[in-house]
Amino acid sequence: MEELDSYQKLILKIISEKPGADLFFIKEKSGIPDAQLKDIIDFLIKNHLVFCANNRNFYLEDSKISEIGKRNKQVLSMSISLSLVIFAFLFIFQANKSYAYTPHAPNIKGTVLNQKLSGYKKINLNKIHKNVIIVNFWATWCPPCRAEIPMLNRFYKKNRKNVEIIGVNVNVTKNGVRNFTEQFNGGITYPVVHANILDIENYGGLSEVPQTFFIMHHKIVFHWTGQLTSGLLEAVTQKILHIEHK
Repeated sequence: MEELDSYQKLILKIISEKPGADLFFIKEKSGIPDAQLKDIIDFLIKNHLVFCANNRNFYLEDSKISEIGKRNKQVLSMSISLSLVIFAFLFIFQANKSYAYTPHAPNIKGTVLNQKLSGYKKINLNKIHKNVIIVNFWATWCPPCRAEIPMLNRFYKKNRKNVEIIGVNVNVTKNGVRNFTEQFNGGITYPVVHANILDIENYGGLSEVPQTFFIMHHKIVFHWTGQLTSGLLEAVTQKILHIEHK
């Protein structure tokens, strides 16, 4: 990355002093005109120095990752306990040849953005018949989402015989997303499609990302909000496969 100029450093200083500052506050503090300020912000986001939350609040990327990581640690034990309760229900219902399913998983279909690496041209969730389907909603501007990608890539490579992963991108537009899927850490190898408004509404509105849905027999059997760990990803998938093979 090229050396930062004085204006770029000024914006970073303003955001570091007030994490979550909006564009109006940054403009007022810096005195930089709208067009120039937008170019500076875009540069800082592109170079992973600044993160935009909710399309309006800006954070230094390191501080935002730290904040999210801290929050995830606080809820981790509660979330794992909840997952164990869910799986206990799965096993109870398994004894009666029924499952603790939600209604049918809403369909997701569309043109695949990373056709070269994934080998898919189009995707249709209803026509996939793997033992486990993992639907991961993500965005390029989301640090936890980007942190998940290498792990999901490795997991997919190891388990793609029984598992399908669908990455559903929720960026406002497709601009830059296709290139991101090809360039990110060697590329994303599982199929990625761009979400439409209906996809987002069908899966609960998705007030934050990442969110991941584990699907078996086209029913949602497990849902996780926040960054996945490799241990959780492996444990949930293996538990579903164990039920499937009984």
